[in-house]
Amino acid sequence: MNAPFAGKTVVLTGVSRGVGLATARLLLDAGAHVLGVAQDPDRLALAHAELAARGPGRFFSLAADLGGGAFAAEVRAEAVRRFDKLDVLINNAGVMLWRDDEITQEPPGVLEQTLEVNLLAPHRLLRELLPLLLRAEAPRVLNVSSGAGTHHGLSEPGIASYRVSKWALNGLTMAQARELLGKVAVNAFDPGWLRTDLGGPKAPGVPEDGAEGVMATLALPFSETGKFFKAGVEIPW
Repeated sequence: MNAPFAGKTVVLTGVSRGVGLATARLLLDAGAHVLGVAQDPDRLALAHAELAARGPGRFFSLAADLGGGAFAAEVRAEAVRRFDKLDVLINNAGVMLWRDDEITQEPPGVLEQTLEVNLLAPHRLLRELLPLLLRAEAPRVLNVSSGAGTHHGLSEPGIASYRVSKWALNGLTMAQARELLGKVAVNAFDPGWLRTDLGGPKAPGVPEDGAEGVMATLALPFSETGKFFKAGVEIPW
């Protein structure tokens, strides 16, 4: 078996569906040890059964609500229990709570709830897991963003809070990368428009496409940091 991630440890959010589930499969196939985090306990249980069988003794799971501030400490505690260092953090979990109206017409709370999961959760999680990351050789953080949150994407209508949250996540990525230069490689990743719960049934791609892109981005040299990638190729902010 080709196992480029043999012995590597990974924390992956949003593991119970879509790109997260497809990525966990590839990571396990590549030899990684994965702590998968998801909000829905029932869906996580189904994913856990599949992934634990796929990577015996190398997949662990934790049900946690990324919409609240307490979850990051829970993830840290579980990561410390399972791993002595952390090679990769993949902030994949995300929400799109409203699609149609513009930003001032969205229901109250949509922007705030979207920012909790799409922006603040990655921020909180890196802060909690940084000591574990610094124990690893060439540790990496991958923030799953979106083309909807690029400068061009913000000029398009609809999914306003989602766009704003991913634009902010891109900014967070750049700030984290600057601070941690030479210590932790931090990049953003655009999985593309995929047929997931978030992307909808009309999307041209499938979750496996996004997972392949994650793996391609993680395979880049450690010196590549503070950038935005799609399918392993740098794209503009």
